[in-house]
Amino acid sequence: MKFLIRKTFENINWCSVSKWAVLLLLVLSILWRGGKSLDMTWLLTGVAGLVTIISHTFDRKTGDREVPLLLWVTIISFTLLTVFSFLTSTTQNYGLDEVLRTGSLGLLLMWIIRIGEDQIEGRQYLNRLLQVFCVAVITASVIGVLVYVFQPVNRLTGSFFDYRFHTDYWPNAWAEFLLLAWPILLFWMLRDFQFNSKDAKSRVELLVRSAILGLVFGCLLLAYSRGAMLVFFAQLLLWAVIVYKKVQKEFPIQRIVPIAVILTAVSTITFLSVNSLRSQYYEVQNVQEKVTFTASEGTSSVSERAQFWGQSLNLALKRPLLGWGPYSFRFIQPQLQKTVLATSDHPHNVFLKLLVERGIFAALLFFVLIGIVVYRSAVVLLSIDTEIDTLTFSIRILLFIALFGVILHNMIDFNMQFVGIALPFWLFFGMLMSYMDISSLQRIPIRIARIVELLIAVGLLVLALYEGSFLVVSSIGRLAEAQGNEDKALLWYDRSSGEIFKRDLLLSVAQIETQQSHFNEAGQAIDTYAESNNQDFRAMKRLGDIALFRGEKEKALDAYMRAFERGKWNDLSVLHGIIEVNLSMGRVEEIEKMRQEIDVILARYHDAILSNAHFIALSPNVEEFIAVANVMARLFPDDAPRYQVL
Repeated sequence: MKFLIRKTFENINWCSVSKWAVLLLLVLSILWRGGKSLDMTWLLTGVAGLVTIISHTFDRKTGDREVPLLLWVTIISFTLLTVFSFLTSTTQNYGLDEVLRTGSLGLLLMWIIRIGEDQIEGRQYLNRLLQVFCVAVITASVIGVLVYVFQPVNRLTGSFFDYRFHTDYWPNAWAEFLLLAWPILLFWMLRDFQFNSKDAKSRVELLVRSAILGLVFGCLLLAYSRGAMLVFFAQLLLWAVIVYKKVQKEFPIQRIVPIAVILTAVSTITFLSVNSLRSQYYEVQNVQEKVTFTASEGTSSVSERAQFWGQSLNLALKRPLLGWGPYSFRFIQPQLQKTVLATSDHPHNVFLKLLVERGIFAALLFFVLIGIVVYRSAVVLLSIDTEIDTLTFSIRILLFIALFGVILHNMIDFNMQFVGIALPFWLFFGMLMSYMDISSLQRIPIRIARIVELLIAVGLLVLALYEGSFLVVSSIGRLAEAQGNEDKALLWYDRSSGEIFKRDLLLSVAQIETQQSHFNEAGQAIDTYAESNNQDFRAMKRLGDIALFRGEKEKALDAYMRAFERGKWNDLSVLHGIIEVNLSMGRVEEIEKMRQEIDVILARYHDAILSNAHFIALSPNVEEFIAVANVMARLFPDDAPRYQVL
């Protein structure tokens, strides 16, 4: 029996297993919510661990290929710093998914570099990977058009959406994905096409190829992303500069102009026709308003980014070495927040995100990692030995343009949490490295690489399996809570007590226990939550609610005030609680002291509700706003008309 099992394992083509696993993961990550969901992160970890273990055990032919030393050291160091940052995080109930993604993508990056070093089978696989990617791009675009036409969200999101939640449609992430995709798609559509105007088949083929490219470019326009369009033009400019630098007077303007005219025409037709279809069901966004910043969001997307960047630098100075922890920005930024709902999961800049969450050394390592390939690529692309018309130059330059687009877009928005973007980005990153001449670079000894990579792969798999079981258990609890079965929810939540990646589980426990008048248990849940996350104003608010139910008004007021300092621009119920507690204690003078600040807050919320900033009109803040305004009108009758008008 053992002999048969061993023989079966020996007969399996493990290299093919690895290659197909990555291809399937690539397609699934793009088409399933853009890879945003947690299940995709866990699947990514599984595949990365699998291919790493296979390449260093069953498929030694791949694993024995060496990776450039500087690149390897940078990847491993960046991964380890991410782990250390998580271990010292101020928000440890979040961020584990970022640790898993960082380690997994690093392993896959080294794997694809090794695959690419095989000049025959490796190059064939890289070509197949690009082809599969292009098919996924076209499929996602078709899905996006259908969703855009038949649902209310007024920007096209491709496959980057979660239909369960009205806020989970991600047009900016989709636009960034297309910045990565269009150069690759262009390469595959035009690389071997020779147009013959006298041949009917050639004319039809031209129309089909143009329609496919026009669909994708049209989808980029329909995302209505100003930042993405600026980056797109920057990509075109960089492409032109590189080619002109190579050929100068022989710049192929006569070949470029006809293609550009055709693609522009088809993209415009796609944009107009799809919008015409949508207008039969829903309102179409006005392009002029979007360009001139007179659309509903106004200039908030610009002003808020500027705030995030400044706040990130401020926060980074407080914990410069290892940062506040992966995914901590969501919880630490509100303490510096200045306007209503002007908060985010990230600072809208990849380097600032790393700086504030993982520390200055991690940010520097990421810069070095990007710089290695960018510098090497620039040297090769501009080398006098590189022929302008060679196939390798074409794929090199288009990979370079694609990666440049994503990097540049991540300077104004961060979307690398989408596996559907991060996975192809790092695979293409490794592919570009493999297309360069890296034979002269110093290599990491294979024995060291094997031991370290296997340790990381096994560690990631063990962690993913351990946490994955709790994810399933806690998900059952969340489903029970959503169905109103609180006792069942508490039972499953209790079974998840060993979970590291708890997220908001303990807040849910505290809420249920409070509703059932189990105040001691609710307080214990909040105390446990604070041990892993002492930055979340929601926990402070919940502590105030519990104290208020128990009649501990001073304690409730103290908790509400701490929550107010961090969350006044996100949750008006905190202010409402402060006012009600002070009233119950007969402290109207305390409300009088806060009156000027309360008036400013109410005015800001009023403006936000009128413009429906960040979908605030769909949140409980509207009811809280009315309640606070009514209380203020009753307390200060001379100004009642002003509060009532609000």
